[in-house]
Amino acid sequence: MIKTLRKNAKYFYFLFFIVIITFIFWGVGTVDNQPTNTVAEVGGQKITTERFWRQYDETLRVYREVFGQKSSEDLEKKLKEKVLEDLINEEVLLYLAKKYKIEATNKEIQDAIINDPRFKRNGVFQKDIYFQTLKLNKITPAQYEAFLKRNITISKTLQTIMLAKDKSEISDEAFLNSFLMSVRKNIPIKINKEVLS
Repeated sequence: MIKTLRKNAKYFYFLFFIVIITFIFWGVGTVDNQPTNTVAEVGGQKITTERFWRQYDETLRVYREVFGQKSSEDLEKKLKEKVLEDLINEEVLLYLAKKYKIEATNKEIQDAIINDPRFKRNGVFQKDIYFQTLKLNKITPAQYEAFLKRNITISKTLQTIMLAKDKSEISDEAFLNSFLMSVRKNIPIKINKEVLS
C-alpha cells in the first residue's frame, strides 16, 4: 500500500487541491462552531475533530473516485495520517505567514471570486450567481471570503518558500517537506492520537 501511495504521490497534490476546492462548498458554514475535541494543536491553533473528519471523508471519497479502490483498514490508516500531516502543515504555513506578515490582499480575494468560473455566465462574473451559489451551500459571503483569504495566504507562503529553493536535484516536494519539518521542530505541536482511532 505504501508503494502504491509513493508511486502515485503526484496524484496526492491533485487530491489536495481538489479537497481544498470541494472544502469551499462542503461544510465551510460550520467552521465557526467550537467543538470540544481537537485532533492537534499547532502553535496554539487547534485542529478540531470536526475539521479533521470532514477533510478525511472528502479525501477518502476523492481517492476512491481517482484510483477506484475500495477502502481497507491499511488505506484508511494511511489517509488519516496524510490528512493529519496536511492539516498540521497548513497551520505551520499560516504560522509562518503571520510571522513574516504574508497575507492575502482584498484585491487578490476579489480577483479569485471574479475569476471563478462557477460564478460566471458566458464568461462574465455574475453577482447574483455568486450569492445564490453561496446561499445554496449555506455559506455567507464573509465566510467564503475568509476561507479564500486563508487559502491565498497559504499559497503565497508556499510560493515564498519555494523561491528559496536553489536549482539542486532535490524535488520540490522533498524540499518543501524538509523545510516544513525543520520549522515544525520550533513550534509546539500536540497530537491527540486517540481521536484518530
